[in-house]
Amino acid sequence: MTARVVSEPEFRTKMRVILSDPLTATVGCVTGPGRSGAVAAVYASHILGVPFIPYGQKAPIHLGRLLIVDTARESGATLRKAERKYQGCTPLVLVAFEEPPRVVFWYEARKPQHYRHEGKAA
Repeated sequence: MTARVVSEPEFRTKMRVILSDPLTATVGCVTGPGRSGAVAAVYASHILGVPFIPYGQKAPIHLGRLLIVDTARESGATLRKAERKYQGCTPLVLVAFEEPPRVVFWYEARKPQHYRHEGKAA
C-alpha cells in the first residue's frame, strides 16, 4: 500500500480548518497521544493560543475544556482511549486526516513505513 505524503504547509492548513470548529472556543489546553498526537497538539496550541499538556499529564481543568488532537485516525481506538483517560475534562476530540488512504507526514516520509497490523511488505 502506497501512502500519500502530507507536506507541512498542507498539514498546517488542515489544522487551521479543523480548529475553526466553533467548539474550540471552549478549549483551554491541548494534548495528543503518541508522537503524531504531540505534533498535532503543538500546532493546535500555537494556533489556538492555549497551553500544550504532554499526553498522560493531568490537565488543568480550570483553564477550560481539553482538546485531544491527532494527525490521523484509522480505527479510532487510540483517540477513544485518550478520551476515556481524560473523561473528567470534557474532552473535545479532533483529527486532521481520516485513513484509509494511508498518509505519512513530512517529518516521517524519508524512512520506510512498516505498520505491525499491515503485515510484512511484499
